[in-house]
Amino acid sequence: MSEDSIEALRARIQYLSAILDQSADAIVCTDTESRVTEFNRGAERLLGWKREEVLGKPAGEFYLDPEDRKKILRILAKKGSVIDYETRLVTRDGKSLHISITLSNMRDPEGKLMGTVGISKDIRKRKVLEHRLKRLANTDQLTALYNRAHFNTRIQEEIERSRRLRQSLSLLLLDLDGFKQYNDSKGHIAGDSVLRGVGRIILQACRRFIDSAFRYGGDEFTILLPDTHAEGAHALGERIRGEVEWALMPDISVSIGVSEMHEGQDWRAFLQAADKAMYAAKTDGGNRTRRL
Repeated sequence: MSEDSIEALRARIQYLSAILDQSADAIVCTDTESRVTEFNRGAERLLGWKREEVLGKPAGEFYLDPEDRKKILRILAKKGSVIDYETRLVTRDGKSLHISITLSNMRDPEGKLMGTVGISKDIRKRKVLEHRLKRLANTDQLTALYNRAHFNTRIQEEIERSRRLRQSLSLLLLDLDGFKQYNDSKGHIAGDSVLRGVGRIILQACRRFIDSAFRYGGDEFTILLPDTHAEGAHALGERIRGEVEWALMPDISVSIGVSEMHEGQDWRAFLQAADKAMYAAKTDGGNRTRRL
């Protein structure tokens, strides 16, 4: 090899090294055994490890779920490339982070497989934004409860889940007594304040991360109660009714209908049963909880 060729090769190596080191993204290369052969500064910044500490280590060790690495490699083998696959890695200090990875095979000039090169992007901010947007899309802005559109999805999911796990499922349907007259006489600002107050009472009564509460529309609310029989749902309804009575009477009270999911019922029949019970409560004078 001539001196000029050697110099040109050195210049190219320096050029490629600069690209590798100055990339804002994490670039990790592995051999055919999935051991790390290259780990750029972007990867150091993202994961907290130094290059010399990770060379030769299995790449799967950096995944929150090591099986994810195997899944990515299966996709690579089947499709020839992996583009923007979302997964979670673990940093040196044990924290997990969301990343998007694009993975490709590396081959030598003769076409022999040398390993893989992966380019990972930190998508934590994007995931936070996605969560916020999803929450906004599913939430009633006045009461901070879920909205009716989300109820229509969740009720079917909860029915499927209860059947799969062979667990009970109950539903409360709540309608405020005297709200229309109050809203007409006091004004919409006062009416909105009542709805927000009832929303807070409902949220405080629900089991966190288990029950789901919704503003069904106007002054109607619903609550899905997994792993709960009608007796337990009735007791919760009475607790909420009492809280509303204490906070808002004599102007406002609440009528509540209870239903428990039965074998063979679809979600419409399940909801209709609660609706009938709620109207029975209203017919009996309101400010009560009924189950048929």
